[in-house]
Amino acid sequence: MRQSRSIPSSLPPITASIHSLVQLERSSSTPLYRQISQGLREAILTGTLAEGTRLPTERALAQELAVNRTTIMNAYNELASEGLIEGHVGRGTLVKRTYFHAHDDEYMNDEMPSWLFGLASGEEVLPDPDARLLSDLSELGGQREIISLAQATPSSTMLPAELIHTLMNDDLLADRQSALGYCPVEGSLPLRHHIAAQMRQRGVSVDVQNILILSGSTQGIGLIGRFLLQPGDEVVVEVPTYLGAIQTFRALGARVIGVPTDHEGMRVDLLESILARRQPRLIYTLPTFQNPTGTVLSPERRRRLLLLSKRYQIPILEDDPYSELYFGSERPQPLKALDKHGHVLYLSTFSKILAPGLRVAWLAAPEPVIERLSLHKQVFDLNTNALGQWIVNKLYEHDLLSTHLSHVRQNYQQKLLLMLQTIERSWPTGYRISIPAGGMHLWCRLPGEMRARTLLREAAQEQVVFIIGEPFHVDGGGHQYLRLSFASPTEEQLVTGIERIGKAMHRLQSRRSASTEQSHSDRLPLV
Repeated sequence: MRQSRSIPSSLPPITASIHSLVQLERSSSTPLYRQISQGLREAILTGTLAEGTRLPTERALAQELAVNRTTIMNAYNELASEGLIEGHVGRGTLVKRTYFHAHDDEYMNDEMPSWLFGLASGEEVLPDPDARLLSDLSELGGQREIISLAQATPSSTMLPAELIHTLMNDDLLADRQSALGYCPVEGSLPLRHHIAAQMRQRGVSVDVQNILILSGSTQGIGLIGRFLLQPGDEVVVEVPTYLGAIQTFRALGARVIGVPTDHEGMRVDLLESILARRQPRLIYTLPTFQNPTGTVLSPERRRRLLLLSKRYQIPILEDDPYSELYFGSERPQPLKALDKHGHVLYLSTFSKILAPGLRVAWLAAPEPVIERLSLHKQVFDLNTNALGQWIVNKLYEHDLLSTHLSHVRQNYQQKLLLMLQTIERSWPTGYRISIPAGGMHLWCRLPGEMRARTLLREAAQEQVVFIIGEPFHVDGGGHQYLRLSFASPTEEQLVTGIERIGKAMHRLQSRRSASTEQSHSDRLPLV
């Protein structure tokens, strides 16, 4: 059962009318909800609205300020996300405790930035121990002399710069308003129509009202997390799984529970006991070309997963960034195509198949979910990049996407084969790899007792980096695994990078062998 924080038994009355705290300028370019939240925020941080003060209901304040009730809801949501107010059933919306007040002289000085006020009132989120490592790898990958097999991004040669250049030359002037102006919070209507049509071709029964355009997949994970989870709630994920999802769920205060995977994806046979015993609020899965393993959840396990979701009434978030990057004759069907009861929330992105800089992703879900998430999204992100949406929409309109994807698949499949051939000839024996049928990644288990973190330090001396397996695990495992991404580097970089890793592996094995021999000789009896 969820517990609320303790609150004062007596509620201070509002000492000033909202009209005196919030001065609306209806001709201003600043949205009304933001003007309201700014006025209330200042009143809270200066102590004008004391801790425990009950704010007017959304309906009452909307009437008082002559605005729409949704405007008040968005203002309150923004303040709640900053930890300044909190809703309580039966008590209304209350001002929460803040750690900085105007009369706290030791904090109020000219050097203290005003945006720091109130930050300490939020829940403490401990930093991910591997966050610094991942940041360092990203920074290293940007150096020309370093070969990065860590970046899960399209190759520069696969970025459709020429197509985009042509579209802009031909169509931008005529479409300047839709390309460069604001668009609806839900996203560009023509683009949503194209995405819905594409998903129907893949067996998913959706229409435009079931599609929400997002500023990247991570925003979708965060929005759904805020919508479904409260601090302390539990989320089930695969082990290993996408590290960005782990970080997002933990940042929201959720407890992340892992289910092992094998060559057929999530061990759904182990999932049921978790659902019955722990009652999590969400199941997160990448059933197609899973990150980092590249596995595809088998048809039987997909059906079983949906049955468990229905039985225990737990929604599934299907994250599907890679299914268009298939190397066989047919692309895999989404898990959502089998969903007849609306339990699957489907998330995908154009970052992996077009360009991450476009910042365009989408969510397919039941209409009530889309409506609620649109309101949440409006608080944090008024609308997704209009130019990026326009570009994607034009690629659909001119039927350019399928040809581009065919070229990308061929390129990545060739790179994967080259990586496998280079590993076979340059690495020491004893490694194990999971060969994917699509996606961007190769998941490797190192030989013997070799640890990925040790190998990374050694490989960095050879000016090549990759991602170790530990951040993908929520159970403390992954020490002997690494993920190699084959999409981003050139073929020359890929071969050289794999050879350098092999050189580092041979060096580590030689040291270990020498150390073992020395240890053995130290134990020999003296004659």
